Amino acid sequence: MKIGLIPRFTDIFFILLFLSALAAGPKMLNIDGDLPRHLLMGKIVLENVSPPTQELFSYVYEGRPYVSHEWLAGVIYYLSYAVLGLNGVVLLASLLIASTFTILHWQATVHNGRIFLNFLLVFMGAMVTSIHWITRPHLFTMLFLAIWLIWMDRWYCGEPVKLWIFPALMLVWTNMHAESIAGFLVILAYIAGWSWQFMFSRTTADLAMGRKLLIIALLSFLASLFNPAGLRTWETLLNYINNNYLMSRITETRPPDFARPEYLPLLILLGLSIVILAIRKDKFTPAQIILMAGFGAMALLSARNAHLFGIVAAYTLSSAFKEIKIIPPLRRIEAVLERMEGQASGKGWPVIVTILVSVVLLGVPYRNFNRFEPSVFPVDAVRWLENNPHSGRMFNAFDWGGYILFHLWPEQKVFIESQTDLDGELTQKYEAIVTLRGNWQEIFNEYNITWAIIPPQWPLTQTLKDEGWEIIYKDQTAVILTRK
Repeated sequence: MKIGLIPRFTDIFFILLFLSALAAGPKMLNIDGDLPRHLLMGKIVLENVSPPTQELFSYVYEGRPYVSHEWLAGVIYYLSYAVLGLNGVVLLASLLIASTFTILHWQATVHNGRIFLNFLLVFMGAMVTSIHWITRPHLFTMLFLAIWLIWMDRWYCGEPVKLWIFPALMLVWTNMHAESIAGFLVILAYIAGWSWQFMFSRTTADLAMGRKLLIIALLSFLASLFNPAGLRTWETLLNYINNNYLMSRITETRPPDFARPEYLPLLILLGLSIVILAIRKDKFTPAQIILMAGFGAMALLSARNAHLFGIVAAYTLSSAFKEIKIIPPLRRIEAVLERMEGQASGKGWPVIVTILVSVVLLGVPYRNFNRFEPSVFPVDAVRWLENNPHSGRMFNAFDWGGYILFHLWPEQKVFIESQTDLDGELTQKYEAIVTLRGNWQEIFNEYNITWAIIPPQWPLTQTLKDEGWEIIYKDQTAVILTRK
């Protein structure tokens, strides 16, 4: 007999992830300075009914061609902000995270029937990605990669999946986030796996499947061109990835430091992947093995790719649990969960919990639970500037660019922000200034910089004071100086 009020295990898993992500909301908002800029981009697109194609935010590059490859994510984030403020942004981010891993667990269980083993595997994948639980557009990539991977695996195994689904998803994905390239890496892995079967085991290689894989790749590529910049999006992305200078300056693009505790789940999942692939290699297709090897190598080369590997491994490794003999304790747990699942028929729990949380976040006591921390962002300094507008060109701290723009644009443009520089030229000038290296004063003169908003503890602050600049505002986070 099924009981309507009992939630399914999948629903319980969703709620646990959802509430965990919500609890991490203040941290997700304040890890870096990207979100305010994405909110501003969403606002601009909604007001102008189209994404910008020229640089709007930095006076250094003003008027240059601009690739707004994350404009759609900005729109969605801004709409959530317009309804519930920063609580709405965190609510959306938590829904994306919980939905990603709930879908992975649900489909893995449909595939192999192992509720608890899949839970352990997918939970480990979620732990790996937790270092990237940040309110940025890559959360859409996590969800889309999970869906893309499931569809590709089902289609490759002969299940009915319409080919048009892939370019349709890519059309949305490519306007959400630049990591839509991960979808193409999945396709390449399956093409490589099919090619391996064709060369070494022709009896299992379907020529029609090979042709369809190429069609999926071609149609998806064409769909990726439907964005404000067209083919230039690919050019910009590849040039950015191949820019060794910029890559060396971004902390998350460096290899993961396994001495740090936050990378322990990644290390465990990498080791677990090697063991499972070795022991149960007969359960994996060549495409899946290549897929795991490729995304595993990417995670080792750059910590930025850890979230991609966490998703790929969580689903792909579940193939090993099909028709597997498990030890008695695990077998008993699986049996209990199967009986519970057989009695549960409540399917609305994720919706109910989401609505209840939304109502709570609307309440007065929790409206400021999620906020930009004044110890991280120049909150008070920017508020002072709103009441005391300052003219002229500014120099600003890199991580504060988006926050300053969100509150002061278009009257005030910044020197640099997180997505201004694509070739490294501006970053080199920024580094020269903040490290007082070489002819940094000439850069100030070149761009006619007349004031600065920077942390008070920077050596640059004292140097500007020594050169006669006047402090017109100061708090523990930010100082505003102006040239006399």
